[in-house]
Amino acid sequence: MAKKKKKNKLGAKAIFARILVVILVTAIGGVASFFGFKTYFASKFKKDKKAEIAKQLKEESKEKVDVGMIQTGNSIVIRIYHNRNQEMIFVPLRQDMTLKLTKSGKKAVKETLGTNVSKATVADVIKATKEDGALMKKQVENTLGITINSYELLSRKKFVTLINKAGDIKVEFDQAMSYTDSTDKYVTLNEGENSLNGTAVYSLMSETDIFEDKNQQAELTGEICVAVALNDKSLSEYKEYAQEYFDAVDSDGSYENVESYLKRIRQIKDKNLNFKVLDGTESNGKFKLDTDEAKRVFDEMLSEDGDLSSALSSSTTEAKKTTESSLSSKNQDLQEDGKINCQVMDIQWVLLKHTERDH
Repeated sequence: MAKKKKKNKLGAKAIFARILVVILVTAIGGVASFFGFKTYFASKFKKDKKAEIAKQLKEESKEKVDVGMIQTGNSIVIRIYHNRNQEMIFVPLRQDMTLKLTKSGKKAVKETLGTNVSKATVADVIKATKEDGALMKKQVENTLGITINSYELLSRKKFVTLINKAGDIKVEFDQAMSYTDSTDKYVTLNEGENSLNGTAVYSLMSETDIFEDKNQQAELTGEICVAVALNDKSLSEYKEYAQEYFDAVDSDGSYENVESYLKRIRQIKDKNLNFKVLDGTESNGKFKLDTDEAKRVFDEMLSEDGDLSSALSSSTTEAKKTTESSLSSKNQDLQEDGKINCQVMDIQWVLLKHTERDH
Protein backbone atom coordinates (compact mmCIF):
# COMPACT_ATOMS: atom_id res chain seq x y z
CA MET A 1 0.00 0.00 0.00
CA ALA A 2 1.22 3.37 -0.80
CA LYS A 3 2.04 5.58 2.06
CA LYS A 4 -0.35 8.36 2.71
CA LYS A 5 1.19 11.78 2.35
CA LYS A 6 1.18 13.72 5.49
CA LYS A 7 -0.57 17.01 5.31
CA ASN A 8 1.62 19.84 6.38
CA LYS A 9 -0.15 21.63 9.13
CA LEU A 10 0.59 25.24 9.64
CA GLY A 11 0.89 26.39 13.16
CA ALA A 12 -0.47 29.65 14.44
CA LYS A 13 3.00 31.22 14.22
CA ALA A 14 3.43 30.22 10.60
CA ILE A 15 0.01 31.54 9.65
CA PHE A 16 0.75 34.81 11.41
CA ALA A 17 4.09 35.05 9.63
CA ARG A 18 2.49 34.59 6.21
CA ILE A 19 -0.22 37.08 7.01
CA LEU A 20 2.47 39.52 8.13
CA VAL A 21 4.39 39.04 4.88
CA VAL A 22 1.24 39.70 2.86
CA ILE A 23 0.50 42.80 4.89
CA LEU A 24 4.09 44.07 4.47
CA VAL A 25 4.08 43.39 0.73
CA THR A 26 0.74 45.12 0.38
CA ALA A 27 1.89 48.00 2.50
CA ILE A 28 5.16 48.43 0.64
CA GLY A 29 3.36 48.17 -2.68
CA GLY A 30 0.83 50.66 -1.47
CA VAL A 31 3.50 53.10 -0.33
CA ALA A 32 5.37 52.70 -3.61
CA SER A 33 2.14 53.17 -5.50
CA PHE A 34 1.33 56.27 -3.47
CA PHE A 35 4.72 57.85 -4.10
CA GLY A 36 4.53 56.92 -7.75
CA PHE A 37 1.09 58.49 -7.89
CA LYS A 38 2.36 61.55 -6.07
CA THR A 39 5.46 61.85 -8.30
CA TYR A 40 3.32 61.56 -11.40
CA PHE A 41 0.97 64.34 -10.34
CA ALA A 42 3.83 66.46 -8.99
CA SER A 43 5.56 66.15 -12.34
CA LYS A 44 2.31 66.90 -14.17
CA PHE A 45 1.71 69.90 -11.90
CA LYS A 46 5.20 71.23 -12.61
CA LYS A 47 4.71 70.80 -16.35
CA ASP A 48 1.32 72.49 -16.17
CA LYS A 49 2.82 75.25 -14.05
CA LYS A 50 5.69 75.71 -16.50
CA ALA A 51 3.23 75.83 -19.37
CA GLU A 52 1.14 78.39 -17.49
CA ILE A 53 4.22 80.52 -16.71
CA ALA A 54 5.39 80.24 -20.31
CA LYS A 55 1.95 81.36 -21.47
CA GLN A 56 2.00 84.30 -19.06
CA LEU A 57 5.48 85.32 -20.21
CA LYS A 58 4.37 85.09 -23.81
CA GLU A 59 1.37 87.30 -23.07
CA GLU A 60 3.56 89.73 -21.10
CA SER A 61 6.05 89.87 -23.94
CA LYS A 62 3.26 91.05 -26.21
CA GLU A 63 2.83 94.03 -23.89
CA LYS A 64 6.55 94.82 -23.77
CA VAL A 65 7.76 98.36 -24.39
CA ASP A 66 11.50 98.36 -24.99
CA VAL A 67 13.66 101.50 -24.91
CA GLY A 68 17.13 101.55 -26.46
CA MET A 69 19.74 104.28 -26.95
CA ILE A 70 21.75 104.26 -30.19
CA GLN A 71 24.89 106.38 -30.37
CA THR A 72 27.28 106.91 -33.25
CA GLY A 73 29.58 109.90 -33.52
CA ASN A 74 27.71 112.95 -32.22
CA SER A 75 24.31 111.43 -32.89
CA ILE A 76 22.05 109.91 -30.24
CA VAL A 77 18.67 108.36 -31.02
CA ILE A 78 16.21 106.87 -28.55
CA ARG A 79 14.42 103.84 -30.03
CA ILE A 80 11.04 102.88 -28.55
CA TYR A 81 9.44 99.57 -29.53
CA HIS A 82 5.84 98.66 -28.65
CA ASN A 83 5.57 94.89 -29.04
CA ARG A 84 1.81 94.63 -28.54
CA ASN A 85 0.97 97.34 -31.10
CA GLN A 86 3.95 96.51 -33.30
CA GLU A 87 5.06 100.14 -33.46
CA MET A 88 8.51 101.69 -33.41
CA ILE A 89 9.33 105.31 -32.71
CA PHE A 90 12.72 106.98 -33.04
CA VAL A 91 13.50 110.06 -30.95
CA PRO A 92 16.67 111.79 -32.25
CA LEU A 93 18.25 114.16 -29.74
CA ARG A 94 19.49 117.50 -31.02
CA GLN A 95 23.26 117.87 -30.68
CA ASP A 96 22.80 121.28 -29.04
CA MET A 97 20.24 120.02 -26.51
CA THR A 98 21.38 120.51 -22.92
CA LEU A 99 21.55 117.43 -20.71
CA LYS A 100 21.13 117.55 -16.94
CA LEU A 101 24.27 115.90 -15.59
CA THR A 102 24.58 113.33 -12.83
CA LYS A 103 27.46 113.51 -10.35
CA SER A 104 29.55 111.18 -12.51
CA GLY A 105 28.56 113.19 -15.59
CA LYS A 106 29.73 116.46 -14.02
CA LYS A 107 33.03 114.82 -13.15
CA ALA A 108 33.54 113.54 -16.70
CA VAL A 109 32.75 116.95 -18.23
CA LYS A 110 35.09 118.73 -15.81
CA GLU A 111 37.96 116.31 -16.46
CA THR A 112 37.55 116.36 -20.24
CA LEU A 113 36.35 119.87 -21.03
CA GLY A 114 37.66 121.69 -17.99
CA THR A 115 34.30 123.22 -17.09
CA ASN A 116 32.48 122.80 -13.79
CA VAL A 117 28.84 122.76 -14.90
CA SER A 118 25.57 121.00 -14.07
CA LYS A 119 24.37 120.98 -17.69
CA ALA A 120 26.08 120.46 -21.04
CA THR A 121 25.06 119.88 -24.66
CA VAL A 122 24.67 116.41 -26.10
CA ALA A 123 27.75 116.92 -28.29
CA ASP A 124 29.88 118.01 -25.30
CA VAL A 125 28.68 115.16 -23.09
CA ILE A 126 29.52 112.67 -25.85
CA LYS A 127 33.07 114.08 -25.89
CA ALA A 128 33.27 113.85 -22.11
CA THR A 129 31.89 110.32 -21.75
CA LYS A 130 33.94 109.15 -24.74
CA GLU A 131 32.92 105.53 -25.33
CA ASP A 132 31.29 104.91 -21.97
CA GLY A 133 27.78 103.99 -23.04
CA ALA A 134 26.55 103.32 -19.51
CA LEU A 135 27.63 106.79 -18.36
CA MET A 136 26.06 108.47 -21.40
CA LYS A 137 22.84 106.54 -20.84
CA LYS A 138 22.61 107.87 -17.27
CA GLN A 139 22.85 111.48 -18.48
CA VAL A 140 20.06 110.95 -21.01
CA GLU A 141 17.88 109.15 -18.44
CA ASN A 142 18.49 111.93 -15.92
CA THR A 143 17.40 114.57 -18.45
CA LEU A 144 14.41 112.82 -20.01
CA GLY A 145 13.18 111.17 -16.81
CA ILE A 146 12.90 107.75 -18.44
CA THR A 147 14.50 104.32 -18.02
CA ILE A 148 16.54 103.07 -20.98
CA ASN A 149 16.79 99.30 -21.21
CA SER A 150 20.02 99.19 -23.21
CA TYR A 151 22.62 101.31 -24.96
CA GLU A 152 24.21 100.54 -28.33
CA LEU A 153 27.43 102.32 -29.35
CA LEU A 154 28.73 102.14 -32.91
CA SER A 155 32.05 103.36 -34.28
CA ARG A 156 32.00 105.25 -37.58
CA LYS A 157 33.55 102.32 -39.47
CA LYS A 158 31.11 99.72 -38.13
CA PHE A 159 28.12 102.04 -38.56
CA VAL A 160 29.01 102.70 -42.21
CA THR A 161 29.44 98.96 -42.85
CA LEU A 162 26.06 98.11 -41.30
CA ILE A 163 24.24 100.84 -43.23
CA ASN A 164 25.78 99.67 -46.49
CA LYS A 165 24.61 96.13 -45.73
CA ALA A 166 21.10 97.39 -45.00
CA GLY A 167 20.68 98.36 -48.67
CA ASP A 168 19.69 101.62 -50.35
CA ILE A 169 18.59 104.29 -47.89
CA LYS A 170 16.30 106.63 -49.80
CA VAL A 171 15.57 110.07 -48.37
CA GLU A 172 13.86 113.07 -49.95
CA PHE A 173 15.27 116.60 -49.66
CA ASP A 174 13.24 119.77 -50.07
CA GLN A 175 16.24 121.49 -51.64
CA ALA A 176 19.70 120.62 -52.89
CA MET A 177 22.56 120.73 -50.41
CA SER A 178 26.34 120.32 -50.44
CA TYR A 179 28.74 119.39 -47.66
CA THR A 180 32.10 117.79 -46.91
CA ASP A 181 31.60 114.31 -45.47
CA SER A 182 33.51 112.43 -42.76
CA THR A 183 36.10 111.30 -45.34
CA ASP A 184 36.72 114.93 -46.51
CA LYS A 185 34.89 114.27 -49.76
CA TYR A 186 32.72 117.05 -51.19
CA VAL A 187 29.17 115.76 -51.67
CA THR A 188 26.15 117.28 -53.41
CA LEU A 189 22.64 115.98 -52.77
CA ASN A 190 19.89 116.92 -55.21
CA GLU A 191 16.43 118.19 -54.49
CA GLY A 192 14.03 115.25 -54.32
CA GLU A 193 14.86 111.62 -53.61
CA ASN A 194 18.47 110.60 -52.96
CA SER A 195 20.01 107.19 -52.27
CA LEU A 196 22.43 107.44 -49.36
CA ASN A 197 25.31 105.11 -48.56
CA GLY A 198 26.74 104.49 -45.11
CA THR A 199 29.24 107.36 -45.26
CA ALA A 200 26.55 109.87 -46.29
CA VAL A 201 24.20 108.68 -43.54
CA TYR A 202 26.92 108.92 -40.89
CA SER A 203 27.91 112.43 -41.97
CA LEU A 204 24.36 113.78 -42.10
CA MET A 205 23.47 112.31 -38.71
CA SER A 206 26.71 112.96 -36.85
CA GLU A 207 28.75 115.83 -38.25
CA THR A 208 28.32 119.05 -36.28
CA ASP A 209 29.11 121.62 -39.00
CA ILE A 210 26.86 120.46 -41.87
CA PHE A 211 23.63 121.87 -40.46
CA GLU A 212 23.32 125.27 -38.89
CA ASP A 213 19.74 124.37 -38.01
CA LYS A 214 20.12 121.47 -35.56
CA ASN A 215 16.38 120.82 -35.60
CA GLN A 216 16.62 120.16 -39.33
CA GLN A 217 19.45 117.70 -38.69
CA ALA A 218 17.41 115.93 -35.99
CA GLU A 219 14.42 115.62 -38.34
CA LEU A 220 16.64 114.21 -41.10
CA THR A 221 18.12 111.74 -38.59
CA GLY A 222 14.59 110.60 -37.74
CA GLU A 223 13.74 110.14 -41.42
CA ILE A 224 16.93 108.14 -41.96
CA CYS A 225 16.15 105.87 -38.98
CA VAL A 226 12.71 105.14 -40.39
CA ALA A 227 14.19 104.50 -43.84
CA VAL A 228 16.72 102.04 -42.38
CA ALA A 229 13.98 100.26 -40.41
CA LEU A 230 11.94 99.70 -43.58
CA ASN A 231 13.09 96.39 -45.00
CA ASP A 232 12.24 93.72 -47.53
CA LYS A 233 14.48 91.06 -46.02
CA SER A 234 13.28 87.53 -45.32
CA LEU A 235 13.04 86.53 -41.66
CA SER A 236 16.28 84.54 -41.84
CA GLU A 237 18.06 87.49 -43.50
CA TYR A 238 16.61 89.85 -40.92
CA LYS A 239 17.81 87.67 -38.04
CA GLU A 240 21.25 87.40 -39.63
CA TYR A 241 21.45 91.20 -39.95
CA ALA A 242 20.35 91.63 -36.32
CA GLN A 243 23.08 89.21 -35.25
CA GLU A 244 25.67 91.19 -37.22
CA TYR A 245 24.38 94.38 -35.65
CA PHE A 246 24.82 93.15 -32.08
CA ASP A 247 28.23 91.70 -32.95
CA ALA A 248 29.27 95.18 -34.09
CA VAL A 249 27.88 97.32 -31.26
CA ASP A 250 29.28 97.96 -27.80
CA SER A 251 26.17 97.29 -25.74
CA ASP A 252 24.81 96.10 -22.42
CA GLY A 253 22.17 94.22 -24.42
CA SER A 254 22.56 91.22 -26.71
CA TYR A 255 21.06 89.46 -29.71
CA GLU A 256 19.49 86.91 -27.35
CA ASN A 257 17.54 89.73 -25.65
CA VAL A 258 15.73 90.61 -28.87
CA GLU A 259 15.73 87.35 -30.80
CA SER A 260 12.21 86.34 -29.74
CA TYR A 261 10.82 89.72 -30.93
CA LEU A 262 12.48 89.86 -34.34
CA LYS A 263 9.64 88.21 -36.21
CA ARG A 264 7.15 90.79 -34.93
CA ILE A 265 9.62 93.68 -35.39
CA ARG A 266 10.16 92.69 -39.01
CA GLN A 267 6.39 92.72 -39.58
CA ILE A 268 5.94 96.32 -38.40
CA LYS A 269 3.91 98.17 -41.00
CA ASP A 270 5.33 101.27 -42.68
CA LYS A 271 2.68 103.49 -41.08
CA ASN A 272 3.78 102.28 -37.63
CA LEU A 273 7.40 103.39 -38.10
CA ASN A 274 7.71 107.01 -36.96
CA PHE A 275 10.04 109.55 -35.42
CA LYS A 276 9.57 112.42 -32.99
CA VAL A 277 11.82 115.45 -32.45
CA LEU A 278 11.34 116.82 -28.95
CA ASP A 279 10.18 120.42 -28.51
CA GLY A 280 11.92 123.23 -26.70
CA THR A 281 13.51 126.64 -27.17
CA GLU A 282 16.83 127.85 -28.54
CA SER A 283 18.92 130.35 -26.63
CA ASN A 284 22.56 131.38 -27.07
CA GLY A 285 23.34 128.44 -29.33
CA LYS A 286 21.83 125.86 -26.99
CA PHE A 287 18.54 124.02 -27.05
CA LYS A 288 16.54 123.86 -23.83
CA LEU A 289 14.11 120.96 -23.69
CA ASP A 290 10.48 121.66 -22.84
CA THR A 291 10.46 119.20 -19.94
CA ASP A 292 6.69 119.32 -19.37
CA GLU A 293 5.98 118.53 -23.00
CA ALA A 294 8.72 115.85 -23.04
CA LYS A 295 7.14 114.21 -19.99
CA ARG A 296 3.75 114.16 -21.68
CA VAL A 297 5.22 112.69 -24.86
CA PHE A 298 7.17 109.96 -23.07
CA ASP A 299 4.24 109.13 -20.78
CA GLU A 300 2.23 108.36 -23.90
CA MET A 301 5.05 106.61 -25.74
CA LEU A 302 6.09 104.37 -22.86
CA SER A 303 2.64 103.40 -21.67
CA GLU A 304 1.24 100.10 -22.92
CA ASP A 305 -2.06 101.89 -23.49
CA GLY A 306 -0.53 105.23 -24.46
CA ASP A 307 -1.94 107.47 -27.17
CA LEU A 308 0.94 107.31 -29.64
CA SER A 309 -0.79 109.50 -32.20
CA SER A 310 -1.03 112.23 -29.57
CA ALA A 311 2.65 111.81 -28.69
CA LEU A 312 3.67 112.08 -32.34
CA SER A 313 1.53 115.10 -33.14
CA SER A 314 3.09 118.54 -33.24
CA SER A 315 3.10 120.35 -29.95
CA THR A 316 1.97 123.93 -29.43
CA THR A 317 5.50 124.53 -28.18
CA GLU A 318 7.83 124.72 -31.16
CA ALA A 319 11.56 125.19 -31.24
CA LYS A 320 12.11 128.94 -31.24
CA LYS A 321 15.09 131.23 -30.97
CA THR A 322 14.47 133.43 -27.96
CA THR A 323 17.59 135.50 -27.70
CA GLU A 324 16.41 139.05 -28.35
CA SER A 325 19.87 140.30 -29.18
CA SER A 326 20.27 137.58 -31.77
CA LEU A 327 16.90 138.41 -33.34
CA SER A 328 17.50 142.17 -33.38
CA SER A 329 20.96 141.80 -34.90
CA LYS A 330 19.60 139.53 -37.61
CA ASN A 331 16.78 141.94 -38.40
CA GLN A 332 19.27 144.80 -38.52
CA ASP A 333 21.49 142.85 -40.93
CA LEU A 334 18.50 142.15 -43.16
CA GLN A 335 17.55 145.83 -43.27
CA GLU A 336 21.11 146.90 -44.02
CA ASP A 337 21.29 144.41 -46.87
CA GLY A 338 18.06 145.78 -48.32
CA LYS A 339 16.25 142.46 -47.86
CA ILE A 340 12.57 142.19 -47.11
CA ASN A 341 11.54 140.66 -43.84
CA CYS A 342 10.00 137.20 -44.31
CA GLN A 343 6.93 138.15 -42.32
CA VAL A 344 6.25 141.08 -44.66
CA MET A 345 6.60 138.76 -47.65
CA ASP A 346 4.07 136.40 -46.13
CA ILE A 347 1.58 139.24 -45.62
CA GLN A 348 2.07 140.51 -49.18
CA TRP A 349 1.57 136.98 -50.53
CA VAL A 350 -1.71 136.62 -48.61
CA LEU A 351 -2.93 140.01 -49.86
CA LEU A 352 -1.99 139.09 -53.41
CA LYS A 353 -3.95 135.84 -53.20
CA HIS A 354 -6.99 137.69 -51.88
CA THR A 355 -6.74 140.20 -54.73
CA GLU A 356 -6.55 137.40 -57.32
CA ARG A 357 -9.54 135.70 -55.73
CA ASP A 358 -11.58 138.95 -55.87
CA HIS A 359 -10.81 139.34 -59.57
